[in-house]
Amino acid sequence: MRKLLLLLFYCSLNAQVGIGTSSPDNDAMLEVLSSDKGILLPRVKLEDLSLSTPLTAHVSGMIVYNTAYNGTNLNTVFPGLYYNDGQRWVRLNPNTVKIGELKNSFAIADHNGWYLLNGRTISSLPATVQPRASALGFASNLPDGSNLFLRGKSASETLGLQGGNNSITLSQANLPNINFTGTTNTSGIHNHNMDSFIGMENIGLLSTTALTLFVTQAVAKETNIAPTKTSNPSGSHTHTVSFNSGGTAIPIDITPNYVATNIFIYLGN
Repeated sequence: MRKLLLLLFYCSLNAQVGIGTSSPDNDAMLEVLSSDKGILLPRVKLEDLSLSTPLTAHVSGMIVYNTAYNGTNLNTVFPGLYYNDGQRWVRLNPNTVKIGELKNSFAIADHNGWYLLNGRTISSLPATVQPRASALGFASNLPDGSNLFLRGKSASETLGLQGGNNSITLSQANLPNINFTGTTNTSGIHNHNMDSFIGMENIGLLSTTALTLFVTQAVAKETNIAPTKTSNPSGSHTHTVSFNSGGTAIPIDITPNYVATNIFIYLGN
């Protein structure tokens, strides 16, 4: 009888094991059946994704629940299920949101580890979140995402830098380099009214005809008659032409069409 009992016990250890069921699935080494209970996995405190600690070595397939948060660098770990691939810890959820990721949302308040970018001070955040914000490079405040678009930074810019304008005002330096010129037409030869055409010191040099003309003009001047003398054909000339742009320097709105949302950053719970 003792030999039979030992044999039965040995066989039960090498067959499928059922907890909460007497007939576990044939393809399962272990089946746990319950409608109101779960499986509680080992709870450990991981230090870094690349370190096996608290295990002595990386073991491929090992599954644990991490209860710790390590915010000393961006290769961070935070509470959740992890498995070991033999070289490092990997969070089980492939769609895990990373610390520092952004999203646009119609939500209006912080939720599920997402914090509104509204320029608030780091010290106003929950105590567990503050070191994560600092690890991202925010010295004293979160950026204020109000009325801003997201843009990839250049090599010389710092993360979180705000810049740009919603409008521009054109100046003459912004206009195309075009020369506008103008001249009068070829019929520019014309007459000019003249009060006299000779100085008094030269009267003695005048011919009879010229003297007669001078006297005639002098008499006309006294009687308010405006005599004229026609200039010679070489009187053609040009006039400078100016143009008025008529501009008022009203700024140009360069904001593209948009849908207004709130911007959130993920800092975890």
